[in-house]
Amino acid sequence: MFKQVRANLYFTTEDEGRDFYHDCQLALAKSSVINPGQPDEEFSHIQLLTNNHDQDPNQFCDLEASADNKPEQ
Repeated sequence: MFKQVRANLYFTTEDEGRDFYHDCQLALAKSSVINPGQPDEEFSHIQLLTNNHDQDPNQFCDLEASADNKPEQ
């Protein structure tokens, strides 16, 4: 059995967002892969985005960083 955590958190300051992403990087290193090497493999991933949905007109998000623990093939 696995425990899965999902979160979408919005921060108004860049430092808080980057700090939380760093915490997620540390947690990612401890996370597991479900069914590694199998067709139903599931792995963890994180993203750091600049969310521009409050702009007028509404704009898309910008992906700044991402990481995962997908095993290398």
